[in-house]
Amino acid sequence: MKANKFLIALATTFVVSCGAHAQNPIILKVHSFSSPQAPEAVHHMLPLIEKIAKDSNGRLKLEFYPSMQLGGKVTDLIQQLEDGVVDIVITIPGATPNRFPMLQATDLPFTNVGTSAGQTPAVLEWVQKWLLGNEFKGIKIVHLHTTDAAVLHTTKKPVKTMADLSGMKIRVPGRFVGEAVKTLGGTPVGVALPEIYENLQRGQLDGMTINWAIMTPYKFQEVTKFHMESPLYQNPIMTLMRQASYDKLPNDLKKVIDDNIGVAYSTGIARKIDELTVPAKKAIRDAGGTLYSLSPEEFAKWRTAVAPVYKLWIAEADKRGLPGQQMFDDLLERTAKYGRK
Repeated sequence: MKANKFLIALATTFVVSCGAHAQNPIILKVHSFSSPQAPEAVHHMLPLIEKIAKDSNGRLKLEFYPSMQLGGKVTDLIQQLEDGVVDIVITIPGATPNRFPMLQATDLPFTNVGTSAGQTPAVLEWVQKWLLGNEFKGIKIVHLHTTDAAVLHTTKKPVKTMADLSGMKIRVPGRFVGEAVKTLGGTPVGVALPEIYENLQRGQLDGMTINWAIMTPYKFQEVTKFHMESPLYQNPIMTLMRQASYDKLPNDLKKVIDDNIGVAYSTGIARKIDELTVPAKKAIRDAGGTLYSLSPEEFAKWRTAVAPVYKLWIAEADKRGLPGQQMFDDLLERTAKYGRK
């Protein structure tokens, strides 16, 4: 009888304990620059929230605030993370250009694989080798995938030569893509993602460089007409956690996070991103958009024209005491390994 009473008491304690955990979970705030309909929300964050809640038996909860719902500008996200205002952010390197200048090597035009599933492991390997001890100090990478191919979308005319691009105001996601647009004859403009539609609609932009998969969630096919299929670059989209927030977790909850992240997880998300390219192109065509490609000769001219931007990035790395040329060469080797032509 005493043994039975002990087991009953133990079971009761376990139930009460689990109930207490369920009632008072550890909450991590996630702040994102993009909408709840964006691919990084639909295919990554929303399923991850459910998985972590399930794996932790309700003890760990991610509260998701898309579209900058907690306030501030997109450029503030990393500062909010480092100040402890939030625990996790979803952002891109170019949103805080002075914070991730080295990571922006992965934005450099024509250095990319062309698919998210190819570019994502290449970038993660490169980041793990070169940047964890500097740009990612104090930050845990929860997830990183690249977009599918980013291309040029314009409102009034197709851009088939560099001369066509001359003087056009083109939205870019960061510094080095902007430098490339300048070398090609355009005028780069920094505009936050939620503001692009209105700027295009009002004629304040003549076009933008952005990936296929993001077109339909933001309805950009409504305000653009011509879409260059020749791939230019791919952006990393990062889910970053404050290391201090991670370190405060009990070991079993740290394991829940660690079991749900990594290169294999990120590459799996990347495959889902690639699946969005074809339907995005169809939606663009259905909206009356015209898809076209640069001629091989013109594409080669563009590749040659942006070469000074590579030197600019290498010089920036050298200034920071890093082996710029070696890092750049390593990036090219890794992207070639995963399919860059």
